Amino acid sequence: MKRRIFSFLTIICFWIMLDACRNKGGDSGISSEMEKQSVAVLRNVLATRSEWVKVHAAEYLLWSGNPEGVQEVYLAEEKQFNTKPQYRIGIWRVLAQAAKTEAEKKVWTDQIKAVFLDSTATDRTHAAETLAKLKISPLADDPALTQKTLNSSVKSLALYTEWSVAYSSPDSLKAAPAKFLKMILAAGHDHSSKSTPAYALRQLKGLTDEEWDLLAVAALAEPADSPARIYLLSAAFTTTQNGRKPDKLAQIHAEIVKYKTASSKGDISEMCAALAGSGTTDDLPVLVSLSEHLTQLPSDADKADVRAAAAYAVLRIIGRSE
Repeated sequence: MKRRIFSFLTIICFWIMLDACRNKGGDSGISSEMEKQSVAVLRNVLATRSEWVKVHAAEYLLWSGNPEGVQEVYLAEEKQFNTKPQYRIGIWRVLAQAAKTEAEKKVWTDQIKAVFLDSTATDRTHAAETLAKLKISPLADDPALTQKTLNSSVKSLALYTEWSVAYSSPDSLKAAPAKFLKMILAAGHDHSSKSTPAYALRQLKGLTDEEWDLLAVAALAEPADSPARIYLLSAAFTTTQNGRKPDKLAQIHAEIVKYKTASSKGDISEMCAALAGSGTTDDLPVLVSLSEHLTQLPSDADKADVRAAAAYAVLRIIGRSE
C-alpha cells in the first residue's frame, strides 16, 4: 500500500512540475524539484526491490552523482548473497563502482574476473558483460581461455568477451566500434544477432561519420517487429555528433519514443537509455508518462525497473540542460 501511495504522489508531483516548466520556460527551482523527485524514485526502488532491479537503481544513483547509502546497502547484500550465481556479479558490479579507492575497487573486480576465468562457472556470461561495462579486459590474465571464449558457441558470452577485450589496448578500443558495426551489417535477417553488438556500440561510441550513416540506415530499415530494432536506434541516437544529418536524427528520435508503449521491459528501458544519453527537455513528458502508463508490463518489478530507468533519464537530461 505504501508503495502505491509513493508512486501516486510521485506521478502528481512530476506532472505539476512539468506543467510549470512549460508555462515558465524552465525554472531552475523547478528543475531542482524534478531532480529531487527522480532521486526519490531511485531510492524507493533501491529500498523496496531486489536483485537486478535493485542493481539498476543503485547504478543509476551512482551514475547521477547520488551515491549516498548505496555502498552500505550493497555491502549488506554481499554478505547475504555472495554465493548466489548471477546476482553476485551484480552485487560486485555495484560495489566496484561505489568503491572509494582503486584498491577497494580491485577487490570486487578481481572477484568478477575470477568468475569469468572459471570455465565451470554458470554465470560467466554475466561476468563477461560486467567486465565489459567496467572497461576491464581479461585477456592478459588468461589469454588461452579468453581466446577460447571469443569462439564460444554461446553467442552472448562470446560477444560480451569481444566487448571486454576491446579494453586491452588503445588500438583494440579504437578498432572495436567498426568491428561491432560490421557484425550488425553482416547479420542480415538474423535479427537476434544484432542486439548485443548494438548495445555495445551505444557504450563504445567512436564511429566515423561514414560508419554512423551505415548504422543509422540499418536502424531505420530494421523491421518493426525485430527485437534488435530499439537497440540499433538507441545506438545510432547516442553515438551521433554535432552536425550529423539532423533530419535523419529526428527520424531516429521519433522512432525511439514510440517504444514508450512497448510490451517489453527491455525495449522501454533501452528507450530510456537512449534519451538519457542524448535526449532533451522535450523528452521529459515521455519519461514522466512512464510513471502511470505501464499497464502493459506483467509485473510490479518490471514497472519499477522502467520507472527507475526513466528517473535516471530525467536526471541526465536536466543535468545537460543546466
